[in-house]
Order: sequence, then C-alpha cells, then structure tokens
Amino acid sequence: MIASLRDNDELMLTAYCDGELDPAAEAEFERRLETDQALKARYSRLMSLRQAVRALPLADMPQDLQARIQARLKAETEPSNSERPNNVTVFRRRSWSFQALAASAVFGAVISGSVLKTIDHFGQSDTVASEVVAGHIRGLLAPQPFDIASSDRHTVKPWFTSRLPESPQVPDLAARGFLLLGGRVDVIGHNPVATIVYKHAAHTVSLTTLRAGQAVPDQTIAGYNVRSWSDGNFTYVAVGDLPSADLAVFESAFSAAESAAPEIKQ
Repeated sequence: MIASLRDNDELMLTAYCDGELDPAAEAEFERRLETDQALKARYSRLMSLRQAVRALPLADMPQDLQARIQARLKAETEPSNSERPNNVTVFRRRSWSFQALAASAVFGAVISGSVLKTIDHFGQSDTVASEVVAGHIRGLLAPQPFDIASSDRHTVKPWFTSRLPESPQVPDLAARGFLLLGGRVDVIGHNPVATIVYKHAAHTVSLTTLRAGQAVPDQTIAGYNVRSWSDGNFTYVAVGDLPSADLAVFESAFSAAESAAPEIKQ
C-alpha cells in the first residue's frame, strides 16, 4: 500500500526520530511506517542524513589549552606575596568574573576555530570525492535517488546518451546481487556526469562516471565508503554505506560485465 504523505507527517517523523511521541502516538506512527511506503522512504532518508552528520570528524582540542586557561586565571586572581590595599583586593575579586567570562569567550573562539578548521580540512581533502558523496546524499534525500527509473539497461543507456557528451555502459548486475534502479545526472566541478544507481540488499550504490585518468582515492566520507577505479573511457566512483568488501565485489562485477559488453558508439 502506497499512501500520500499527510500535512503533519514531517513534524511527526521528526518527533518520532527524536523520541518525543507519547507511547500511543508512537505505536500508531510505527503502524503507518509498516504500510506507508512514502513515509518509510522519508524515514530512511532522514536516518541516512543523521548518520552522515554524526560521522563528521570531531575537532581536536589542544591538550594544554585547558591548563593554560586555568593557569592564567589563577595568576590573575591570586594575591601576590606583598601586601595590597583592600580596595585593590576587592577590585581584583570583583573583576574575576569578567576575566572568567573573557577566558570562556577565548576558549569558545579557539574551539570554534578548531571545528571550522576540521570541517574545512574535511571538505578540502578531496573535493571531487566530497562532491560525489554529496550527490549520493542528495539522491537519498530526494523522493527517488534517480532521474530515470528502470531496471532495463537498454532504457538507461540511451537516456544518458541523449543528455551527455559521453555516457557509460550500464551493465545488468542482478545476477551478482546488484539490481539496476536507474540513473541520474549529477554535477561535479560544474560538469554534468552520469550516475548509475544500483541496489544491493537494503543499500543504495551510486556509481558516478568522471573523465578518464582522474584520480579519486578510496576513502570514507560522512559514513559512506568511496571506491574508485578507471578504464580507458572513464574513472568510476562508487559510493554507498555498504562495507568496503561489498564495494570491491561491485567493482569486480561491473568491470567484468563492462568488458564483456559490446562497445556502443556515442
């Protein structure tokens, strides 16, 4: 049964994921999830996004930062060995709160800067891979992760050919456990590229095709594994939340099927 989403489903879904529904409302919502495919798909996309955000690397705080702040506060607030007038002592004590506030502000600025530096490093470590992963995540958040829905490679391949200067082979890998879902056009570095979408069990795999010879290192970004390989025509970048070993099987299956397929002129 496929039902349309209700007006308050977005709020209900967010409350459900945050554990804010009462038991009765939670049970009713879970019953809907079992039968409402549109709502279930929205739930899956939201959980995938949360997983990606939680997988972002944490900033490292300098080990001696807290000790330096505490030492500075202690030096500013403790009286010296010499006798001081009472009014100076009172002033120093009253100013402690302002010094603590300033130290807290400095501490927050350092932490914020460290976080921003980490995020910037994360985004710049491999721009191409990051853009490919971003395209995969956008696909998961969209109503469907493809622009053309078809398990027939003879439908998906011509669809790419009519839209791109170069289009890849679209092999049928169902026998190897990877079901063809369709394809979409992503934009990587201002260039439109073909992305073939496969399904492996409960996992979606996006295979983006870049120009031949472009190096993209294997890595993990935002919780998604990235695997890349090349042939004489394209560089292929596969992205998914399935284990790296399964992506290696996918590469082997795709490469074998592509090599066996007859060359189709663009």
